[in-house]
Amino acid sequence: MNRYGTCLAAIIFAVVGVLSPAAGVPVIPLGVERLPNGNTVISDGRIFIGNDAHVLEVDSLGRLVWTYIKCDVPFLHTARRLPNGNTLMTSSAGDRVVEVNPRGETEWSMSAGLKYPNDAFRLANGNTLITDRDNNRAIEVNPQCDIVWSYTSLEQPHNASPLPNRNILVCNGHNNQVLQVDSTGQVIWQHSTGLEWARCAQRLPNNNTLIADSYHNRVVEVTWTGAIAWEAGGLPTPYTAQRLANGNTVVSAGAQVLELTPDRDTVWRYPNTVPILVDTFTVVNPTSGCSLNVHIHRPAYAGPEWRVPGVIFAPDKNGFGSTLDSTSMPNDLALEGFAFMHFDPDGRGQSGEYPENYGGYVQQDGMHACLELLASRDYVDTSRLGVYARGYGITMGSGMIARHPEPRVKFLLDVEGPADRSQTCHEFGGHVPVPAVDDSFWEEREAVRFMKQVPSAYLRLQSRVDSNPLIPDNRHCIQLIDSATAVAYGGAGISLWTRVNDSVMNQPNKVYSVFSPPAWVPEIEEVQQYLRVIIYLHELADLVPPGVAELPEPTPAASVRAFPQPCRGLLRVEVPPGVAARQLHVRDVCGRLVASAVVPAGKVESELDLRNLRPGVYYVSAARAGTVPVVVVR
Repeated sequence: MNRYGTCLAAIIFAVVGVLSPAAGVPVIPLGVERLPNGNTVISDGRIFIGNDAHVLEVDSLGRLVWTYIKCDVPFLHTARRLPNGNTLMTSSAGDRVVEVNPRGETEWSMSAGLKYPNDAFRLANGNTLITDRDNNRAIEVNPQCDIVWSYTSLEQPHNASPLPNRNILVCNGHNNQVLQVDSTGQVIWQHSTGLEWARCAQRLPNNNTLIADSYHNRVVEVTWTGAIAWEAGGLPTPYTAQRLANGNTVVSAGAQVLELTPDRDTVWRYPNTVPILVDTFTVVNPTSGCSLNVHIHRPAYAGPEWRVPGVIFAPDKNGFGSTLDSTSMPNDLALEGFAFMHFDPDGRGQSGEYPENYGGYVQQDGMHACLELLASRDYVDTSRLGVYARGYGITMGSGMIARHPEPRVKFLLDVEGPADRSQTCHEFGGHVPVPAVDDSFWEEREAVRFMKQVPSAYLRLQSRVDSNPLIPDNRHCIQLIDSATAVAYGGAGISLWTRVNDSVMNQPNKVYSVFSPPAWVPEIEEVQQYLRVIIYLHELADLVPPGVAELPEPTPAASVRAFPQPCRGLLRVEVPPGVAARQLHVRDVCGRLVASAVVPAGKVESELDLRNLRPGVYYVSAARAGTVPVVVVR
């Protein structure tokens, strides 16, 4: 029995440690740069899904640290991290060079006169060296975008890079050359023997030159005289190569980034940086007796000495978790450093015979049994447990958190789930075949009810297409975020941290209306939704929520006062002097009386014991003194 008590469902069957082939976020890496802190910046240059190009920064384990996902740099060629922390990017299809800060905001750009730029370096004097490929030139521009120097004797150049003596090193692509050119345009050095479409060249401290010889599928190091000093062959169309201080070489090749030793052994790769283990269990739902099929995907390094955040997935509609095994998502999230659990709810997939419960109490209880199993694993950090819900899965996920306070769920990520029956009932086009008038059925199947009782940090991912104001009653995001946000911030819930999308679009702990909505993810960026899920999960797992002391004091709704706010059990209530009514009532969000007390004669204050109440929002009232909301937390 684990530390969470006797309600841990029976584990009937377990197959532990099955090695699974890892996948990772798919990329078409062009530019690659290893940073001094050991992270790697990768330019994903895919062009076959419109504007689906982005910059990734990953750590030594391949976990996503930062990403630029605004989809406004089509055919991203290179991205370079600047000393000020900004990132300089070239968009070949967009004919643009842009500098963005860590928040993704543009701080500098140039587009006038450019034609298919494929690389850019920020120089020590503040100017920018740009390889302007289809204008057959390398140019230096000042911060005002004026050209202050150019070299035009090139044919489809790549990767013009600065040398310490103010010369440049440039791959003259169409002519299969690498050139060193001084500030007067004089060629100081060149190499062309055996090259076919060299795309990247780096001058090394020993004065040799490292070259990505793309069409010969190799990276080669040549001396000043052109002799081959080192070569790594058999690489699929290498695009960028960087020699590291440790003597290894980082190269983008095909759909991977590789780090090669001088002996050409691969010591690091992205994607697929670490092996993945898959644990398979059968868990019994203590409410229904149904056997639930469960998988946990985790990085092989996870263990008692290195615990990782645990995330349980709540599937959409009548979906089930085992369908994810035909996708890369479970392994992708394991590669990101999560113990990712998916399961088949009662009556779905491989979970056994049971009537479909449509996300109600029974399936919520089954999900809770699975969460307890996840928390019991010695490789899971129980202080960083989370729920990832898609679509209607928010109902099961929020209901489980609201009804089962242990193990504590730190965060909830909701991807465009419905708030109530208006999107899920058959008569409104949904998948649940129960009439909307059946309140007893819907009472346990509407997320907006549960969110008021969810103390976890709550992040809603919402795109614009699903928040069209012309669609009647399309306000589910607003309903849920307003319900979850703590009363102290103007909401109706107890969550001490809520947000819609990222902090560039929306600040935390805000409530909204249809007349003042949050900022949505633009439709063009929906192709990057998966990257947003990863970066948001990282943020939520590492989030330090604000302390109770940091909450603003709530404004009483009337003359009656209740404190402290939030309340952890014992609540003091004051009524104004001279108020005749001495009876205090505490009701839940459904209006049910859950506690009461009497203000003694001659007093204006009484104490209420709320320690037996579930965390959530309650309302304290006194006749002719009004009503005030109270947040009960644990």
